[in-house]
Amino acid sequence: MFLLKRLFFYLLILTFSISVGYEILSIWRGVYLFQAPLSKEVLFKALRLQPMNPDSFYRLGLFYQWDIRNIDLKNSLHYFSQAIERNPLEQTYWINVAKVLKRMGDQEAFERAVENAILVFPTSYQGRWVIGTLLLQQEELEKALPHFSYILAHYPDQSSVVYDLWSKVINETDFILEKLIPKEPASFNQYLSYLYGIGDSESAKKVWQKKVSLGFKTDRSETLRYIEFLISHSEANEALQVWMARLQEEGLPISSDGNLVTNGGFEKEKLLGGGFDWKIENVSGAKVSFDQSVSFEGKSSLKIVFDGKENVDFHHIYQYVVLKPNADYLLKVHMKTKFITTKSGPRIEVTGVGQTFYGASESLIGGNEWKELSVAFRTPAQSNVGLIRVRRERTDKFDRFISGTVWIDNVQLIER
Repeated sequence: MFLLKRLFFYLLILTFSISVGYEILSIWRGVYLFQAPLSKEVLFKALRLQPMNPDSFYRLGLFYQWDIRNIDLKNSLHYFSQAIERNPLEQTYWINVAKVLKRMGDQEAFERAVENAILVFPTSYQGRWVIGTLLLQQEELEKALPHFSYILAHYPDQSSVVYDLWSKVINETDFILEKLIPKEPASFNQYLSYLYGIGDSESAKKVWQKKVSLGFKTDRSETLRYIEFLISHSEANEALQVWMARLQEEGLPISSDGNLVTNGGFEKEKLLGGGFDWKIENVSGAKVSFDQSVSFEGKSSLKIVFDGKENVDFHHIYQYVVLKPNADYLLKVHMKTKFITTKSGPRIEVTGVGQTFYGASESLIGGNEWKELSVAFRTPAQSNVGLIRVRRERTDKFDRFISGTVWIDNVQLIER
């Protein structure tokens, strides 16, 4: 009984609080939940009571502009003009005047209203967008362009809606590059991000080339994102050119011994950290590190320690490589193992990206001194990107939780 009384008391307090809050909101903002829609009579009454209030004239202008039973563009224009006389600095009034004049076909007055709308609030996103779209409706592309360029430069979060619109107006990358995009790096990066999102690799290549020709500097992360986008769309040769240019720009070594694998000896923890470099991801049950105390050749190797607590499906060390179609290759690696349990041990494998093919070496279990594992394979027609990775497959055997250590060194991929 006591609990019921207490609950009733709390509900009473909550109801009272909501009621008081609603009354305060109604007084402060003029908000009423059950307010009837404004009629012409109500608007004229508001106008008589407050003849200097521009909002009453503006609402009457909207009424005659949009009420299907009372559309009267001349009256709409009259009341909008009255609102402007009382407050000429409100951009919304000028925009609606422009809309009415457009519907009336008065081009000269429409353009003056557009100029005034921008003049009173030149930094407004809404103003630029509405005026730009009005001009596009009149097929005034050249006059619309500056408004959308302004949005791209000053409202970058809205860039995707601008590109969506212009892709329907004129879907030409060259036009957008020359006419629409502001000539500064951030805007080019926004457009590239948009193209990545819609998967347009041909346009992305044009934008990147234009960006380079203008001398815009690109940071490493932007370069890697572009390279990986090209790889994902099987544009391997283009991606490799950008990769090599970046290595040269940063003064990093470029392989000249025919080995298609980057950093195959794991002498550096990373070159660029993406693109055609090794990617190393975290996974439960295994820890990956660089070991400078053990190596097949050079000064270091890559070490994986399995903790024996997981049936690890391991594929978390990998690298993309550029391949030729209809070509023969040999993939080689040296591995050393210590106390590797289960019947499913580590190996090296290669698979195609886009054009599917697959090859894998034998797997190692138990303890092994440095042993060379190899995979000979031939690429199919149209293939140009492959993925090499260290692999340990999950197993359904009773003894499935893998433990032990493996070292990896001297990874080579040679065209035969």
